[in-house]
Amino acid sequence: GKRVMLDKNKIKILLVDDEVISLQNVGHYLENQGFQITTTETGTEALELLNKQHFDLVITDLKIGDIDGVQILKTAKELYPEIEVIIVTGYATIHSAVEAMAQGAFYYLPKPITLKELHDLVLKAVEKTMLRREINRLKKQIKAQHGTKFIGQNSAILRLKESIVQFSQLDCNIIISGETGTGKELVARLIYEMSPRSDKRFLPINCGAMNEELMLNELFGHEKFAFTNAGSLHKGLLETTNGGVVLFDEIGEMSISMQVKLLRALQEKKILRLGGTQEIPIDIRILAATNRDLAKEVEKGRFRQDLFYRLNVVNLHIPPLKDRMDDIPLLANYFIAKYSLPKDNTKSLSPEALQRLQEYDYPGNTRELENIIERSMALCRGQEIKIRHLPENFGMGMPFTLQNIKQDFLPNKSLEENEQDYILSVLKNVNGNKTQAAKIIGIDRVSLWRKLKKYKKNGIDIN
Repeated sequence: GKRVMLDKNKIKILLVDDEVISLQNVGHYLENQGFQITTTETGTEALELLNKQHFDLVITDLKIGDIDGVQILKTAKELYPEIEVIIVTGYATIHSAVEAMAQGAFYYLPKPITLKELHDLVLKAVEKTMLRREINRLKKQIKAQHGTKFIGQNSAILRLKESIVQFSQLDCNIIISGETGTGKELVARLIYEMSPRSDKRFLPINCGAMNEELMLNELFGHEKFAFTNAGSLHKGLLETTNGGVVLFDEIGEMSISMQVKLLRALQEKKILRLGGTQEIPIDIRILAATNRDLAKEVEKGRFRQDLFYRLNVVNLHIPPLKDRMDDIPLLANYFIAKYSLPKDNTKSLSPEALQRLQEYDYPGNTRELENIIERSMALCRGQEIKIRHLPENFGMGMPFTLQNIKQDFLPNKSLEENEQDYILSVLKNVNGNKTQAAKIIGIDRVSLWRKLKKYKKNGIDIN
């Protein structure tokens, strides 16, 4: 089979044995072989360590004072399904061996063990784990490349998908920018799923939803009695996500003083709990999502320049939906399939309804389109979604309706003058965007341009 290149000094092994001498002997031997070894004499501590850190292999004695090796095996497998556990025991009874193997032990080693035999076993077990991880990572990568969730064939979207695949492999920080509703968290999740950190935790934090005090406590945690109600130690999210990926959503909302604390944690790769004196090392990858232009926020003094540079190693921009209207049919059909009940046949869009969907501007982006489809599906009893199932006043070309730009058309003005007033008021409403204005008025761009040229000639200010 395929051999995995093993970098021994990156392999972390947890050794559990209540016989100190045996523990030290095996520990020293494996450390000399180049592995990273953590040792413990108690089952309780072994379980704590498994919850706290990431291991590539567990070697445990079957009989330990407080908790038996099978319990450690079960916990390790629950936390890391791909991990292998080698059970060592002096009680080489058939029954315990069978139970350990049934629970998924990699190997059952009766004492006294020869260190050479142990070394070969460790290599085999770790190789198996690494292969499994690699396969899982590739599966995720293929799944993401097929764009299972980020739908779109528009050229900008295809470029974005390529970037997601490329940059997820590098361990750099990334800013994901785009308007509200474009799918920034989705992109962040895809990056995480394809990254080498995908076997650890993904943690989205919404910076707009927490005040600074709450955020400090959530991110950094606190020691026991750090403040009045702190009756027990609370580990912060950055600590419990160690090794994983953190998404700071709407990072532009984070207060300046919080930005300073985050920057310090990222620079020093260490954090202090509130009320604590001991620094805790952390290793996390940061993704930051924002609908603001952070470079402009830096200019205005609302965002720390040093934090911006630290985060902005790569900037992925998601285009708004109005710039990728060619993806509407694909997206609409994806959402129809998503909201179809298993008992229904999938509904379809009438050509007229699809055309309406393609004439709208989507200030709320993909999320708005998804809501529109979900609502239309609920209203549509038959098989075909028609214009009447879409929201009222929909597809007037713009999120506002013509009602709110109706002029008082004056009977003593000529048709041409009324038309001119109407065209200029539409133009003003779309901030001078001629393409949009032409769409709303229902004439082509060239005709609009001709009319505007004429108005200019007549001395009418168009801007």
